[in-house]
Amino acid sequence: MPGAAKRIFEARIRDIKSEWNKELKELSAMILPKNYTHEDIVALLQKYYPFEWKTADDLYIYYGKLDEGLRKARYNMKCPKDLLKEVPKYREIMKIEYRKKYTEMFSKSVNKRSEEELWEKRFPKIERIKARIEKAKSRTQQVTPDYISEIIALYYNCENLKDKMYILKELERYYCKDIIEFMSKINDTEINEQLRDEAFYHLQGFGYAVRKRRQKYIHCHGSQKKKVYLRNVFAKQTCDIKQTPENLEYNIENSVPWEIIKSFDYFISHSSKDYEYVQELIKAENKAGKNIYCDWINDIDYLKRHLLCEATLKVIERRLKQSVSMIFVDSDYSKDSPWCKYELNYFHEMGKSIYVISVSDIEKGNFELSDFDITPYIDSDYKNFAIKEGRNIRPQEEN
Repeated sequence: MPGAAKRIFEARIRDIKSEWNKELKELSAMILPKNYTHEDIVALLQKYYPFEWKTADDLYIYYGKLDEGLRKARYNMKCPKDLLKEVPKYREIMKIEYRKKYTEMFSKSVNKRSEEELWEKRFPKIERIKARIEKAKSRTQQVTPDYISEIIALYYNCENLKDKMYILKELERYYCKDIIEFMSKINDTEINEQLRDEAFYHLQGFGYAVRKRRQKYIHCHGSQKKKVYLRNVFAKQTCDIKQTPENLEYNIENSVPWEIIKSFDYFISHSSKDYEYVQELIKAENKAGKNIYCDWINDIDYLKRHLLCEATLKVIERRLKQSVSMIFVDSDYSKDSPWCKYELNYFHEMGKSIYVISVSDIEKGNFELSDFDITPYIDSDYKNFAIKEGRNIRPQEEN
């Protein structure tokens, strides 16, 4: 394998072994069972250091993917359970003499107290990391849309920095294996520092222990002239994306490729006050393999309520057209929402299917959809009504 790639791989393996060495020192302080086995050690590492173990597991999958299709594997990374056997502290505690001495000194009461003390130390950190990951997941959909591979291909086929950044931002709206693998590859191979940073921080947000690869170690392809341009110009370029409804409308109206290929199984019409219920609904539909359009996930950077204008409605109309069906989340809030009325009327005019689910059913864990009777919501002046309401809330949102 190339020198830089080899050094990075070896550094990652050293990091994992070093962490495990420290962790095993803690576990060997009367936390291991009396007659412990390899499986006991693995189980304890997974319990007290779950995210550290996950790092090794993720790298095993990542490097295994890079080795796929090669006549001769480059990395041959061992699975975590086998890699653990190479750690100095592991070898020490698995020696017959050490295990015999440990058994003789073992105290059930000390073992229990030691377990409690370590858990008291580790539990807050584990919970903090879990909370951070859950927060990151709440801003995404956990499903793999059919068009994701097309959007990833668009990234590799374009050379414009701004377009690449738009595509990265689009992919960040989903949490799935394909995108994590893609972001890992960008973190390792992208010559532009801003794009590499975007992928790096995205992965960190989901609890992946990634190394930020230095630009000088990234290989450039092409002629000598192109390599000079990539290293001296493109690598240092930055772009600022204007996150406004007008900017998003411009991309839609000009049919940028990543906007053309989007499609959604359901458009969720709801009140923002029912946020928690909508989140549960999205999780349920994602588990069923459905790709959802929800404004505070898919277009969160652009459709902020204090920026509401006619461009906002143009974007919403586009998303309605891209959606096969609609789910109306029925609540006291959504019944009075001018935005829901707008979405329901527009979707009805297109002759598409509209389903309904109540917040009370979501609360009970019942996600069965029913046909929706739109008759009480039909309003010929729904567009003007929404715009007027939007103008009324803008000053309040901006204060």
